[in-house]
Amino acid sequence: MESCLAVIGRHLRQFLAEPANPSQSPPRTAWEWRERFPGLQHLLAAYFHQDSSLEYSSYGEALDDYVSGASESDLRQLADEIREFLILNESDQLLKKSAVTLGLAILPPRGVRLRQWLTDVRGIALQGTAPRGGSGWGV
Repeated sequence: MESCLAVIGRHLRQFLAEPANPSQSPPRTAWEWRERFPGLQHLLAAYFHQDSSLEYSSYGEALDDYVSGASESDLRQLADEIREFLILNESDQLLKKSAVTLGLAILPPRGVRLRQWLTDVRGIALQGTAPRGGSGWGV
């Protein structure tokens, strides 16, 4: 038992002395995507799933519901995750595939590209408020 603790202790000291930088390469599996972007996964899967239009009359209403129940740290985490997510997914095709992997089941509002929509959602998370009112599924 003591030898196991000694090995663990040595590894912990080494890690704390030289922490590893997070990987800049995209996750490979759905599990890795969800683990790396838990806040974004929650938002997309819980608020923008295939039946979202039955619960919300607009993207703005869905975002308002999310924002009203999220803490400041959750919103900050979401904004950070969206920033990293957009950087990792350089092409629009990869961005769409990755967003679907995280649970996005509906397209952004008509005429709005997914990258722009996520950028707008990030801005809303940073402000801590979603736009109120509005018609349709626009942000």
